[in-house]
Amino acid sequence: MGAARRFVRQVDLAGRRQILDLGGGSGCYCIVAAQRHPQLRAIVLDLPPVVEVTREFVASHGLADRVTAQAGDFTRDPLPAGSDVMIMASNLPQYSRDIIRKVIQKGHAALRSGGEMHLIGEMLDDDRGGPVDAALWGLYETMANSTGVTHTRSDCIGYFEAAGFTHIAVDEFVPGILVRVSGTKQ
Repeated sequence: MGAARRFVRQVDLAGRRQILDLGGGSGCYCIVAAQRHPQLRAIVLDLPPVVEVTREFVASHGLADRVTAQAGDFTRDPLPAGSDVMIMASNLPQYSRDIIRKVIQKGHAALRSGGEMHLIGEMLDDDRGGPVDAALWGLYETMANSTGVTHTRSDCIGYFEAAGFTHIAVDEFVPGILVRVSGTKQ
């Protein structure tokens, strides 16, 4: 018998109208979502040099009419309002606890009522004993003298609670590497 598999709770995009991806790079999450859900529009918010490439990538998938790339710094600039789903993936350890707390608060404010936020990143277990990838990323941020830190799962749950999210859940996204914390705005 094969090894047990863990399944990530699916994000139900039926009836959703807009996704906002913070620091979304290529826009891959938004592209796949738009391909599977024709009613969906998406915004990829990233730094100006990145969105130039994002626009090319989105256009190459024939989705420039529904997936837009907007230049901005989600840690400093206001977030576009009105999304049903917000994603921040794979850039968590680059930022301090204060910055992540503020971004999640801004995310809550920008979401529609009933919207969901999904924070996907390298998170330490609450005992700080692993996983190794999260610990190594935190060590790198320290060596690079950045403001980034490794966040624990409890840290991230606390950010969501402080922002006012409900129905907070923690899922393995990529087991042993990425964890997803999600919450709903009432």
